[in-house]
Amino acid sequence: MTTANDTNEGEALAPASEILAKPAMSWAEFWQGVLGLPASTAELIAREPDAPHFFLIGRRRYIRKTDALDWIDQKARSAPYFPRRNRKPETKRPRGPYSLA
Repeated sequence: MTTANDTNEGEALAPASEILAKPAMSWAEFWQGVLGLPASTAELIAREPDAPHFFLIGRRRYIRKTDALDWIDQKARSAPYFPRRNRKPETKRPRGPYSLA
């Protein structure tokens, strides 16, 4: 559940390079600043069993930079991107009295 303390919607996030220079990031900095994901997607991912490990300081959620990078690497290894190929191999079509070839 996102609280008002987790995301400051009126506040602009720093660039990802500045965020990654810190030892820990807030909830919003990680999901929106680094990954560019909306809060609703972040909440869904955070409920998964292999979600990154966050910790609380007061009511705010934070993640260590090392945990964040490890989780990103784990996701990249478990679901690599392969471009989709839409070409299907040509198959011989049966020729009959009603075929168009």
